[in-house]
Amino acid sequence: MLRIADSLIMSACAIVCTLALGTAHAQTGSAIASEMSGAEIAGPGATSAVVPHGAGIPAGGLLLIPESTNDRVMAFDPVTGDLVNADYIPADSTNLSTPIHAILKGDGSGFLVSDQINDVVQEYDLTGTYVGVFAPTGGVDNSILDNVRGMEMRPNGNLLVTVGGGTNADAVAEFDASGNYLGNFIANGAAGLVSPFDALLRSNDYLVGGITSDQIHSYDLSGAANPDLVAINTFPEQIALAANGNILVANFSGTEEGVVEYTPTGTLVGIYDPAALGGYRGVYELPDGNILTTNG
Repeated sequence: MLRIADSLIMSACAIVCTLALGTAHAQTGSAIASEMSGAEIAGPGATSAVVPHGAGIPAGGLLLIPESTNDRVMAFDPVTGDLVNADYIPADSTNLSTPIHAILKGDGSGFLVSDQINDVVQEYDLTGTYVGVFAPTGGVDNSILDNVRGMEMRPNGNLLVTVGGGTNADAVAEFDASGNYLGNFIANGAAGLVSPFDALLRSNDYLVGGITSDQIHSYDLSGAANPDLVAINTFPEQIALAANGNILVANFSGTEEGVVEYTPTGTLVGIYDPAALGGYRGVYELPDGNILTTNG
C-alpha cells in the first residue's frame, strides 16, 4: 500500500513536508560510522511510545522525540504531530550526550532515556525533571551497556536495552523495575544479530533490527531466536507498528533507505523516501495514517 503522508524533520527547527516514494540518498561512510558509534551529528533520535495523560501531561498524552544535537527531548501531540514543547527536557549536557530513545517507565511514574555516548539509561519524572541513572544501578558499567540505542518494556515491567558495543555487544540486556541487571534477554549474537538498534514487542515475538547484520530479526517471548523476519539494506533504526499491523522501519542508509513498510510476515509493501529527506532514524504513525519520521 503506497501512502502519501506528512513527515517531520528536525534539526534546528521543525518543518512539515510530504512523504512519498522518491529517489535513494546514499549516506557517506563517515555518516554511517558516526551513526553506529554515536558520534555527535545533527538530528533527532527515535520517537517514543506515547506518554499518557496525567501528572500535568495534557489529555491525549505526549509523543517524545530526543534531539541529540542539543541533548534535549521534545514533546509532540501524538494525534496531530504538532510541536507541544521543544524543551520538555531542556538541553542537559550534564546528563545527556546523544539521547536516542525515550519511553515510559513500567510503573508510569516517569520516563527513561537511553544515552548512546554516556552508556546508561537516565530517568526523568513526568515533568521532565532529572531523577538519576536508572540502569545499570551504580552507574556506567561497560561490561553491561556500551553504545546503547533503542529500548522496550517487557509485559512484566522489565526493561530491555539494545547493546551495540563493548564486551556485551550484539545483545539485548534486561533490567528489573529498579534498574538491576538481570543478564541478557537476547544473547550476544543470537541468530546472527550484529549491532542491534531497536527492539519492538509484538503479540507473539520481539523484532530487533541489526544495523550490521542487515536483518529484522525475530525472537520469541522468552528471547529465543526465531527465523529472521526479513533482510533489509542496510541500516534499520527504529521499528514501529502501524494501525493495520504492518511494520514500519526507519532505515538510515542503503538501497532501501527510507521508511520501509512490511506486512506482519515480512513482505515488502513500500519504501517511502522523498527527495528532500535522507538518513531516517525515527518513525511513528499518526491516527490519521500519516507518518512522522525523524532524520539526520
